[in-house]
Amino acid sequence: MTDRTLPTEQQLAELRPLAAVIENAIAETPIRLGTDDWGTVLAARLLADTAAYMGRILGPDAVVLAEVQAERQRQDARWGEQNHPDGTGLTGDRERADSARHVCQALAERGEVTWALIAHEEDMEVLAESDPVRLRAELVQSAAVKVAWIAAIDRRARPAA
Repeated sequence: MTDRTLPTEQQLAELRPLAAVIENAIAETPIRLGTDDWGTVLAARLLADTAAYMGRILGPDAVVLAEVQAERQRQDARWGEQNHPDGTGLTGDRERADSARHVCQALAERGEVTWALIAHEEDMEVLAESDPVRLRAELVQSAAVKVAWIAAIDRRARPAA
């Protein structure tokens, strides 16, 4: 192992709560000597406790965010690291963003807003922004809307209880 692959002190500090969950699961899982299923019982307990912990940490969108991360890994594997110019803040982009926001707000007031309108508004705000700090904030907002939209689709796909 090289120094580069060792976790930093900050990374270790961030992992301590998860390590405590795992340690507690190991300590509280009964192991019956002379049986072959103790490994399965321990693995199930570790999986359940870790999933519960990660759900509290990452929230209900953890599955969607994991899918996004997997897609990012596929993109990097296919295209390598991408470093393009932003291409935002062009003439007319602010006006289009303002128009999209007004349409979205008007339809929301009438109870007729859709995910597509919200996403379009956020995308227009991204395109209008040229300041890197504000552009980043707009990109985060746009991504959050898309994650919420995916979560809504997933909720609709669940069978009614």
